[in-house]
Amino acid sequence: MNMHVKVWVGGCLAAAVAAGGAAWFTIAAQEPATTTHAVCGPDLGRDDVVAARSQAVAVVEAVENTRYREDGGSAYLTTRVKTLEALKGEFADTVHVTQGVKNGGAPGRYMTEDPDRYAVLEPGRQYVIAVQSGSTTGAAGNEAWVWYAEPAERGLVGEREHWQKAIATPPETAAISECEDIDTPAG
Repeated sequence: MNMHVKVWVGGCLAAAVAAGGAAWFTIAAQEPATTTHAVCGPDLGRDDVVAARSQAVAVVEAVENTRYREDGGSAYLTTRVKTLEALKGEFADTVHVTQGVKNGGAPGRYMTEDPDRYAVLEPGRQYVIAVQSGSTTGAAGNEAWVWYAEPAERGLVGEREHWQKAIATPPETAAISECEDIDTPAG
């Protein structure tokens, strides 16, 4: 093969690679700047979903944090609560409930990942709690798992009215699905 042909073939190959790279860059640049990921679990931002997916819901007053324990990298806080009003399911006058927490750094202080929809129960304060499993009978050694807790800011009557509506309104099927795809801006 002579030198002129080699230069011509090499030039053509270089031009093809450059054109292919430019085409790839143009296509990649035109793709939307979003990513898709799955969000699993019920939407705790919707009270109708919380009510539908809970075995029991009540307005309570936290009386005493009775136990903190760590197990396999997870932390749990058990609190004795006084039932002010059962809104769904049965509640004894006094119930021990457990929730997932992480140590807040100061002795006796704990935090949660989402304090707006999953507040740490603090003695002397009132909350709306939703129980996912366990016992709300108050029997010794039986605890209920609180998977939703928020401060009762509407007062007892206001919370009763709000949650009665949430309990009476079954959410749409899509709202209680286990996982859904969410598109978010990339960045």
